[in-house]
Amino acid sequence: MKHHTHMDEREANTRHTVPRHHNDTMRHIYKVASLNINGIAHPTRIRMLEEFLWQQDIDIALLQEVTNRAIENIRSYTKHINIGTDQRGTAILVKDGIQIRPIKRRPTGRGIAGVLEGIYLINIYAPSGAEKKSERETFFNKDILPLLPNTRTEILLAGDFNCVMTQAGTTGHTTHSKALDILIKGLNLKDTWNMTTTRHGYTHYTPKGAARLAYICELSPHESKTRN
Repeated sequence: MKHHTHMDEREANTRHTVPRHHNDTMRHIYKVASLNINGIAHPTRIRMLEEFLWQQDIDIALLQEVTNRAIENIRSYTKHINIGTDQRGTAILVKDGIQIRPIKRRPTGRGIAGVLEGIYLINIYAPSGAEKKSERETFFNKDILPLLPNTRTEILLAGDFNCVMTQAGTTGHTTHSKALDILIKGLNLKDTWNMTTTRHGYTHYTPKGAARLAYICELSPHESKTRN
């Protein structure tokens, strides 16, 4: 299941469900949302985000463009924040009662990773803009590598990639990243959004067109039945 809705008039939310096991007898799901919050800090905006998470019953929120610690005021969630040196950080919010172990952070703030019951969650925020194409390629080629697991395991890579994975992801001219393509194929990840001619899933809109810059990609060596 996925859902798209505007947040702060910039990026859209992508919701995804992740299978989980309990006592090896029951199969449950976590609801995971990836959201660029555009550096929101005003209490009203923070409350709007909080209410969105509650209303959508989000278990895990992967946030990008976190520029301050105002999200610490969101209730009922444990916050793992990584603003970093670039002041364009990331964060993982987990609903109270869910255990996650944040294990890796990038010093720039542009990435954070944690383990949820054997599933390796990686949340990234790539540099944006055509003028930062080289920096973005370096991010996917090198900077993201320390966030990856050392052994083959279930992976969920999500965030604001600030480029398209295919030309079908844009109505105009938006930067495609060769480095991202190599990364996705090398890890054998798949885009979880089922794109059709009527379900593009665009996450970024401008007067010149629309593009899909935010993604949730997964790898499950056990072929878990993730629902879209």
